[in-house]
Amino acid sequence: MSLEHETLVASNLILQLALSIALIYALLLARRKSFQKHCLLLRLAFAAQILAILLLMSPAMGLLLEPGRGVSLFVAEILLHHALGLAVIPLFVYINLVYKRRLSPRLSMKSAMQAAAGMWAASLLMGFHIYFYLNY
Repeated sequence: MSLEHETLVASNLILQLALSIALIYALLLARRKSFQKHCLLLRLAFAAQILAILLLMSPAMGLLLEPGRGVSLFVAEILLHHALGLAVIPLFVYINLVYKRRLSPRLSMKSAMQAAAGMWAASLLMGFHIYFYLNY
């Protein structure tokens, strides 16, 4: 692994660990009924995650999922990781639109938030597994 690649990989790992801590802290804020801070923290974490995906992860994943590689459990895990991450995006937008009263709720906000948190956490855990599988 080149130094530049190692630096990018390490930077992404540190960011993902920070985002994991942010998610845990956001849950704590919600339990304390500090919803303004909870929402702000999650919006910032979500923006950081989108930037990390675009700048750090997408180029690497493109190489792993190129045609002709064959299907394996690892490829299935990568695809599930992507699917969960992509599913969180419209759910996150929905939650924010309902919270800002720009959309009337169609589902329970608590259920939508729990689903988003669960999918994001599962995707993060799979991302850590993918990272360690590829790098160690």
